[in-house]
Amino acid sequence: MTSDNETGMLSKEKSTPDADSAQNNTDKIKILIVEDDNTTQLLYEKGLFNQVFDKKLVASGKEALLVYKQWHPDMIILDIQLPEMNGFQILKEIRTDSQDNKTAIVMATSRSDSDDVTRCIKLGIEGYIVKPFSLREIGTKIINYYAKKEPERAQKANVLCQEILKDSSMR
Repeated sequence: MTSDNETGMLSKEKSTPDADSAQNNTDKIKILIVEDDNTTQLLYEKGLFNQVFDKKLVASGKEALLVYKQWHPDMIILDIQLPEMNGFQILKEIRTDSQDNKTAIVMATSRSDSDDVTRCIKLGIEGYIVKPFSLREIGTKIINYYAKKEPERAQKANVLCQEILKDSSMR
């Protein structure tokens, strides 16, 4: 990865052997990303390092629940405005109907209304990110929210992210 210090944006390059070998010591965080906007999907793809995250991207609410039930991710990044089912319905299904409080869920949406945030908090989210977000900050934010569920694993992931960033800035 390379960093543009003025914009804080990252661009993807091939991973280094050091970063790949460091990943052997840490399991990847399985993350389900529920986002229907192609541009935002690309930001997640580039901003969440492959050495740290095992990612699945889906674009609809129904597809999200299907993948969630089959794949059992560690974490879900969930938009509110989605086709077929909205993020509130998905969140409620996971937290209330499936009674899953183990999976970390972070809402990532352009909706910043305090009622929306409160509603999500009551349903048990770990974090709320208002879009647009910067490519450089998304990985760190996601890991920090994941730390609420799995602090030790998040710490290892954060160290690996920092190694990847440090290595990319040396190029």
